[in-house]
Amino acid sequence: MIRTTLIFRSLILSIFAIGFMSCGETKPKELPMEIKRPLAKELEIYWELKQNGYKGGAKSLTSFTIKNNSTKALQNDWALYFHQPRTIDQKSVAEHIKITHINGDYFKLEPTEKWAPLSEGASVTMDYLNDAWFLKEVDAPSGIYIVFKDSTGKEFAPELIENITILPLAEGDSLAIEGSTFLSLPTAASLYRNNAKNHFVPAKDLCPITPTPLSFERSEGAFELKEGAKVYFDGTLSNEGNFLIEKVGKDFGIALTTGSKAEAVIQLQLDTTLAVNGKTKDAYQLSVNEKGITVVGNSASAVFYGVQSIRALFPVSAFSKESKSAALPNCKVKDVPRFDYRGMHLDVVRNFQKKETVLRLLDMMAYYKLNKFHFHICDDEGWRVEIEGLPELTAVGSRRGHTPDESDRLNPAYGSGPNPSEDSHGTGYYTQADFIEILNYAKARHIEVIPELDFPGHARAAIVSMRSRYRKLMDQNKEEEAKQYLLNDLNDASTYKSIQLYDDNVICVCQESTYAFLEKVVDGVVGMYKDAGLTLKNVHIGGDEVPEHVWEKSPKCVAFMEKDSTYDKAADLFYYFVDRFSSILESKGITTAGWEEIGLKKVENEDEDIIPVVNEDFLEKGFRTYIWNTVWTWGAEDRGYKLANAGYKVVLSNVNNLYFDLAYSKDPSDPGYYWGGFVDTRKAWSFIPLDFYSEQILDRWNNPLPASVKEGKDRLTAEGKKNILGIQGQLWAETVKGSELMEYYIFPKMLGLVERAWAADPNWSAIKEDQKRWEKMQKDWDIFASKMGQFELPRLSYVNGGYNYRIEAPGVLSDSTGIKVNVSYPGLTVRYTDNGAEPSQDSPIYNDTLSLPSGKKYKFKAFGWNGHESKAIEVE
Repeated sequence: MIRTTLIFRSLILSIFAIGFMSCGETKPKELPMEIKRPLAKELEIYWELKQNGYKGGAKSLTSFTIKNNSTKALQNDWALYFHQPRTIDQKSVAEHIKITHINGDYFKLEPTEKWAPLSEGASVTMDYLNDAWFLKEVDAPSGIYIVFKDSTGKEFAPELIENITILPLAEGDSLAIEGSTFLSLPTAASLYRNNAKNHFVPAKDLCPITPTPLSFERSEGAFELKEGAKVYFDGTLSNEGNFLIEKVGKDFGIALTTGSKAEAVIQLQLDTTLAVNGKTKDAYQLSVNEKGITVVGNSASAVFYGVQSIRALFPVSAFSKESKSAALPNCKVKDVPRFDYRGMHLDVVRNFQKKETVLRLLDMMAYYKLNKFHFHICDDEGWRVEIEGLPELTAVGSRRGHTPDESDRLNPAYGSGPNPSEDSHGTGYYTQADFIEILNYAKARHIEVIPELDFPGHARAAIVSMRSRYRKLMDQNKEEEAKQYLLNDLNDASTYKSIQLYDDNVICVCQESTYAFLEKVVDGVVGMYKDAGLTLKNVHIGGDEVPEHVWEKSPKCVAFMEKDSTYDKAADLFYYFVDRFSSILESKGITTAGWEEIGLKKVENEDEDIIPVVNEDFLEKGFRTYIWNTVWTWGAEDRGYKLANAGYKVVLSNVNNLYFDLAYSKDPSDPGYYWGGFVDTRKAWSFIPLDFYSEQILDRWNNPLPASVKEGKDRLTAEGKKNILGIQGQLWAETVKGSELMEYYIFPKMLGLVERAWAADPNWSAIKEDQKRWEKMQKDWDIFASKMGQFELPRLSYVNGGYNYRIEAPGVLSDSTGIKVNVSYPGLTVRYTDNGAEPSQDSPIYNDTLSLPSGKKYKFKAFGWNGHESKAIEVE
């Protein structure tokens, strides 16, 4: 039986190392002395995608197979729990089993009274239909565990099933989607054709700094920086000067010390009058000659960016050896950022990331001159920051595991497993000390941390936590205290389903306890910023994806609307909530930010369709709207431009180019979602914020779209351009389990983002004729890809011990003339085998002069630096 690829197995099976008990948990019911049923370790589970586009519809046929390797029969005293991002057609399930949707992506499969005992060595296959296709291995069920019951129906402790096989997603018709469209997959030949378009540029002809500075002039010669060299900076730049000394010592093993201005070979200077290209915000100049290095900036942050450019001038060879010296090329740099807002978003809720992982990300954000960290710390599946006075938020809301009533933990989600141990990616939070440390770490790197408190939807973790608090206090007869921070109307009979399949994840916006809770949380966050020596300036309130039909049958909301005729229907209460929450923030001097929905209003058009339009009621509030839902052909591609033209401040976070959780490619084993298409480094790099129509527009499946798709779309006005604050990359974490996968998704995509956030628009974006524009775009990509392969990927291999970036598999063309191999970036080494084994660092190196005999099965793999490698590709 063929198993899944290594990277996917880590996604599916990582939770199976979780222990059965964690400190403080309720002891499970003891097993009887003689176990009369199979153990989980004696069962095998197989899952298979049988057909996409089942019977020509938008459904997929899949199946579970259970094999019993025990000497005891598998009776009907069990339930199998699993997660998958697809709803299940209940009518499609056979009579001998029942599949129940619990909530979100969480399902239970159990036998019915028609179940026949499964004897020793026997197998049973259970087919079921899903509401959408399966294209990726990450679509398959995960987090599978089994719970047995005794004769009275009481549950024993959950047991992890170790023997799980996700059968490979076959190519061809089984991956046809939307009923008829065939989605071609990357092959050795298609990768070769794509790589053949590139023409790499020698390192000597490139600027080694990313993002590309406004001006870079190289001259003959170099400055030799040696051990013990002196650095001068005045007291106002002590953070920047000490940062440089620390990083040069850590990265290159060259110990620098502080010294007087007369003896220093590196000088950091402040000139508040400095302007570059007419701009003053964070402008700096850098010069290197035989005498030394000088950075002049008009602010401490500007000097800091100059320091990062110094680090980029070190030869990449200096990372891998400690020679106690390094030669930096003589040059002059004049630089200033394109946008004031250059952001990166990280979701630590769906799957948790440890504090140390967050700090590592902040380091690379700083290295590449990003200055806004959008920290997504609460959502349906978890609450990740300790708040003083509300211990339940972390005692309950930060833990996920098997539970009958969610009194002490949330249900599992995204395969996080039945036990809320430290090894589970679903469990974890930052203490106040952790959060303050993150704030201070970011502050030293001139990065603003923008917390997201996601309401009124996406609020399930908070709702469940406050419901647990309510029950506990009610048991103590403290009714008034119990209701103080309650977030849901206990008598709400509204029926709804969120896009993530939750039916209870929206807070009640018509009760005062909700706003008491929000104020309590905001005050807690404000206090942590104060303890870090900071002022909380911006809070992102989410506001996205509130499902239809919420609040309709909430007695509190019905009564509220009867008293206040401002709101005609329950859906309009969203605007009431945004107004109330933003007023709480405004009273504390905090600007409200949110996803695009906070700047929109739903109205009925002449065809009686409900459509979103610009909400002019909130224009005076100064909201920051973050634009995300811009998939081409879905109709909202120009939403960001509409909001900016109307007067809203806008951060462009467009899914098409800047959602880093979307898969790099169509390869089923390449992890990531694909609802908005595929995003690789080039997609991020090709994004032109003020005129994204100038890129080569592709649909979700990377098929070119005609020019007519731009017709009728809004363009930015002169005033609208002033309202574009900048751009931001997003990493949502449904499929991101562990720090290595987090880095794999982000790097090297983030380098395309930083280029567009900092550097001036490329010349090709202004060329009117499509074909000429795309030809110039390819030449510019050649330059950027050459920088990636010769500077950035080697740096990512070593800095801070190295980051887990993605290397694409080599392209291979096999024809009558022999075998040809190419790569996506220069500097990569290709190795091969001809015996079916995976290529390793010891395998033979392929080069253009090599003649490989036909008739064998070859495997090729691209190798980078410090152990980095690609997936293998096989050809005959």
